[in-house]
Amino acid sequence: MSQERNQRKRKLIDRDTEVVIANNTYGMFVWESRNGDTSIVLDEHGDEEFITYGELRKLKKYLTNMDIVITAVNSEEGDVSIMDIARGLRIRKTYEDYFKIIENLDEDEAEDVENIDADAIEDFILDSDVDDYKEAFDSSLKETIIETSVELYKRHELGDHGKIRLIQKSRPEDERGDFWSDIDASNED
Repeated sequence: MSQERNQRKRKLIDRDTEVVIANNTYGMFVWESRNGDTSIVLDEHGDEEFITYGELRKLKKYLTNMDIVITAVNSEEGDVSIMDIARGLRIRKTYEDYFKIIENLDEDEAEDVENIDADAIEDFILDSDVDDYKEAFDSSLKETIIETSVELYKRHELGDHGKIRLIQKSRPEDERGDFWSDIDASNED
């Protein structure tokens, strides 16, 4: 098994392999390459765009913090997985955490995943118990979990006091008391 994993780590991915990405923010995601050859405009959460693996490499920081999410891979032979792309970009930990915590899949099961639903993080936050939520909170997904939770709170969909307290405790001490009231005030505008 470890030999199989090492072979997967060394997989060469063609720069022209098509990857589908989705906006995982709650606003507009806009990016343009330095040379102006590629631009991406994703208006809303869940909007998708096709991009080559070669161009995707320039978006690594947005994939690491999950502002955008790899939702599918369209390779000619069908032999490139989402995890292959994550390993190639050196963001393996983020996607391993995603599959383990959000999708409840082990490492081997994650290899076979062909699509990620952009709403899966929201569903996890709303449906998980506080212990599972805390596990996500203690992973590389923490900032995404917080941002998504705050958006759900603004939309009056998140009301779990245990989860709300965890978010409040994660804020700097001088912001904790006013954190949710500041969000409520900004939501009234």
